[in-house]
Amino acid sequence: MKLPGKAIVWLIYFDASITRRFGRRVPRKLAVESPTLEELVEACKRLNLSFQVRESARYPRMWWSRRGYVIVDKSTSKGRLLEALALEMRLLRGEKSRHGGYLEKS
Repeated sequence: MKLPGKAIVWLIYFDASITRRFGRRVPRKLAVESPTLEELVEACKRLNLSFQVRESARYPRMWWSRRGYVIVDKSTSKGRLLEALALEMRLLRGEKSRHGGYLEKS
């Protein structure tokens, strides 16, 4: 599906346990284990991106797994957008572990 000025960002793009062949789009050093849609949404919010969530969608290559995706307004290349989101998700994971598994509202 082509959406001018927008990028579809599947959750699977950030999963460290998935190979690039099956859909991971960021380097393994930036990927996270079992990312959640909530983490992706929080990363979008922190980067001040305009987005829409599709929770029940299935990635075509892994149709048996309900992962979901986010449609993001694109201001840069998709690669740079994915890299920024991956870095933000890794930062979120660090904050979660430091605060005992929950995120503080700021």
